[in-house]
Amino acid sequence: MLRKIADDDGTKFTSIGNIGLTITNYGTIGSNFLSWPTQPSCEYPKGSRIEHLAIGGLWVGGVLRNNKDPFRDGITAVSTAWSDLENTQGGLITDAEITNDPGSQILQRSSLPGDQYFNVGAVSHQDLVMDFTDRYTRVPDTGDSIRAHIPLNINIHLESYAWNFPFADFFVILNYTITNAGNDTIDGMYVGLWNDAVVRNTNLSGRPSGFLFYNRKAKGYIDSLRLGYTFDWDGSPYGPSANSYYGVKVLGADPFPLKRDSLGNFINVPLDSLGDLRQDTYYNAWIYRGNGQDVYFSPDGDNDPANWYHGKYQRLSRSMPKPNIEALNRPNTVYASDGATLGIAPSNTTDLLSAGPFPSLAPGDSVNVVFAVVCAKKAGTGFSSDDYKNPALRKTLYTNSTWAQQAYDGEDLNGNNKLDPGEDINGDGKLTRYTLPQPPRQPRVRAEVENQQAIIYWDRTQAEESFDPISRKYDFEGYRVYRSAAGADIQDPSNFVFSMQLVGDFDRADDNIGYNTGFAAVKLDSPKTFPGDTVQYWYRFPPKNDNITSLNGWQYLYGVSAYDQGDSANGLASLECAKVIVRVIPGTPATSDKNAEIGVYPNPYYAGAVWDKPGERSRKIYFYNLPAHAEVKIYTMTGDLVAEFTHDASTYDGSGIKWFDDFSGIGVPAHFAGGEHAWDLISKYDQAIATGLYLFTVKDLSNGDVKRGKFVIVK
Repeated sequence: MLRKIADDDGTKFTSIGNIGLTITNYGTIGSNFLSWPTQPSCEYPKGSRIEHLAIGGLWVGGVLRNNKDPFRDGITAVSTAWSDLENTQGGLITDAEITNDPGSQILQRSSLPGDQYFNVGAVSHQDLVMDFTDRYTRVPDTGDSIRAHIPLNINIHLESYAWNFPFADFFVILNYTITNAGNDTIDGMYVGLWNDAVVRNTNLSGRPSGFLFYNRKAKGYIDSLRLGYTFDWDGSPYGPSANSYYGVKVLGADPFPLKRDSLGNFINVPLDSLGDLRQDTYYNAWIYRGNGQDVYFSPDGDNDPANWYHGKYQRLSRSMPKPNIEALNRPNTVYASDGATLGIAPSNTTDLLSAGPFPSLAPGDSVNVVFAVVCAKKAGTGFSSDDYKNPALRKTLYTNSTWAQQAYDGEDLNGNNKLDPGEDINGDGKLTRYTLPQPPRQPRVRAEVENQQAIIYWDRTQAEESFDPISRKYDFEGYRVYRSAAGADIQDPSNFVFSMQLVGDFDRADDNIGYNTGFAAVKLDSPKTFPGDTVQYWYRFPPKNDNITSLNGWQYLYGVSAYDQGDSANGLASLECAKVIVRVIPGTPATSDKNAEIGVYPNPYYAGAVWDKPGERSRKIYFYNLPAHAEVKIYTMTGDLVAEFTHDASTYDGSGIKWFDDFSGIGVPAHFAGGEHAWDLISKYDQAIATGLYLFTVKDLSNGDVKRGKFVIVK
């Protein structure tokens, strides 16, 4: 493996929206699971540990034209940020043909006011901006040779875009601008994105590694959408399928690729619209480091006109035979070009989605090519392996990819790369892409946790004063409140965020939109404030007169969102902002009352009960009625100290035990009532405790009072 230069940055990932996608400043996407589980590779939904991509990378190929340099004139070269196999004879793996200049950094921007990265030039809620190049034949700071690399001499500028809107939190846009920085003209340029996608629930599989982890993947390609996708075939051998799709879509290019005549020959005329781009988008897949299965052979060189499936340029510039594409997600129906059955699916396959050829790129000229990474949950109840015969499973994937396309199109309503009359929505006289309709801004939300209850407060200024740039109106309509059910975190932890159900909908009563409920049920007579918090909170849930209770010790998610009136003139339905989520665990408040009994629940504790999670480290009991600042010690009946910890109500959030740490990826801290503290039944010697009767003491550190109790563990 070649060493990378010191300024490589592989630590940045999208944290806005619902995809956690690692993006590097050396041309790759995905982390190759090097930092699993602390850093996502392509996690969806965020915090679920369902991964979708090991690693991917940009490919650019072209034919060099230079009348003054006969040694370069006519050479076909391909530069790759990552590839699975460069040379089958020498086993050379080239993962550094695209690298960066010394001092290179990733810039982060945000269009969200108040965000630490707020920048008026930001395109999305989270932009990652970087530059890389293929110019080097040696790694700049080490001098290591980049083997078998013929540079195109291109500079690449990448901007990635991510949003937290509910209609845009399932895709990440990758906007590549490729500039000819050399002295050669580049003819026949193709640009592609190679992917080693693998959809797996790592809660079940554990650390991603080995043949079994990568081998149960299947794929498909939808040419009308310019969309390639990957899914978990059947979950084997780790359990049920992850039931997610990982998709890569060509959104567009500027300029368009060249047209073809009726015989399929390229002519020097650009396409007319995005609708025609599908005929110049190409899809290929092959076995990872495969070395002998016809078209599923891993390309082992830049150029091989005699055997198109051996050359990277040939893979960039044409699609594999349609029967072989169709066979990628069908069992026992895979055909080589000679008709032989290969048995390709499910297997460890990689794929490449590309577009071209682009008009000749003279020195100093640029081409812009834009991809989207799109994730989606399987729709319906069929098995993942039924994908090829049940397109309804892909309904959500299609919808999500359409939203990604709409985000790219922006003002370009007819997809011709030009600003036509009636398309200039923002009135700046230029074609503006990434002009998304705007739901109201998120309200500011606060949770107050009490005994058998959580009260959710939110403000009114953020959402109710929102202006939509498309409809040109202040179009706030109402609020929605969502809540998860008790035990949802146990039943399906990977979909905990998606488990929230609508429990309240409150909207304006002065129009003919929605239910016209008004806000009286949740609106306070005067704003409520809290010490150290300058926000004025005007609403609360549950409503003032509703006695909605919750179970102490159970974990709940609440979400509050605002929605608008929609825009009938532009054909837009009502839009809802992303939920502001709070995670609460109701329980007893902190108390120093000498008469308050300190205890443990459940007591006795039975392993395998309905509230129990499998695994010794995924258990918990609660100490309740604790003082705000206390020292807790646990002993055996013979007086041996088993465990001890300090409770601080002002900072305690459940972290440090697996039950709550498993949900840290959601990015939402847990809120407790102050008088409870969870323990995971693991001793100070890092061992699971056995069945038995245990004693405990609780010392109030504010006054020195000590209380005692006991509890029983049954395994």
